[in-house]
Amino acid sequence: MNKPYHIVIVTDEGYVQHAAVMLTSLFETNRRKIFHVYVLTNGLSQKSESRISSLCRRYDSYLTQHICSDAKIKDLPVGQWSTMMYYKLYIPTILPQEAERCLFLDVDMVINADIAELYNIELSDNVIAAAEDIPDCILHKQRIGLSQNNLYINSGVMVCDLKKWRMLEYSQPIFNFTRSVAAKIQNEQDVIAMYFKDKIKTLPIRWNMVTFYFMRKPKIFSQYLPQLKEAKRNPGIIHFACPIKPWFRDCNHPFGYLYRQYLQLTPWYDVHQRFPVFERLTLFQRFNKHIKNILNDIGILKYDGHLIK
Repeated sequence: MNKPYHIVIVTDEGYVQHAAVMLTSLFETNRRKIFHVYVLTNGLSQKSESRISSLCRRYDSYLTQHICSDAKIKDLPVGQWSTMMYYKLYIPTILPQEAERCLFLDVDMVINADIAELYNIELSDNVIAAAEDIPDCILHKQRIGLSQNNLYINSGVMVCDLKKWRMLEYSQPIFNFTRSVAAKIQNEQDVIAMYFKDKIKTLPIRWNMVTFYFMRKPKIFSQYLPQLKEAKRNPGIIHFACPIKPWFRDCNHPFGYLYRQYLQLTPWYDVHQRFPVFERLTLFQRFNKHIKNILNDIGILKYDGHLIK
């Protein structure tokens, strides 16, 4: 029997539908693989747990649900997010010792490629591999006191060497470290950037194609320009990291159709009929938005991060 790929996700009842879509895209594009999915959550309804478990069984994969305690994170900064973002820091202590590597995936994604290349990427002495959080990483590194030579990553896709992480955990538990830097952090990405400093490998951008990259002229670092054209044409993982996600009727992401396509293969197949509208704009507001897009394209206006054009 083939060893399973260990996949970790974080979700709650409100996002379990989107988790099902992401997992379906993973299963459908990796038909010959077996997965063990670990769901870190504050609790799912019995109906949702049954649905997502049956989805995994349909693809000959496994699911383990773990209810995470908020005791270690209840006083940590959350800003505009939720304490659940810190659940991924539980990874090395929750996954079984026989799991030596895992892939963490946010649930607002669609997997669009065979993930063997990603999962088995050579980490050398690094503990995790992830893509840079562009373009905000410069300011984030300044804010938390990191050198610009260090990496600040988007934690939505992370390949984790669990053996190395557990060794770090033994010498300095990550939640102890998190509490020691709580005064300067805003979220779990800050923690990851500092805790794994100098132990992070950079992933090619195709493995975490956030919405920003699909702008007409995304302002990215020069080293990523050679990757951009092919990554936009053939993304490995599409990350809907913007407010207007594909479960809104007014989403015009170029790959939003894939979310709706995979949704039809989940137990939540009928919810597309009730997709809400993210924002209702007047004619003047639509015109104003169009002008902003033009000004952004010619470099006069700074990129407006929540728009996909």
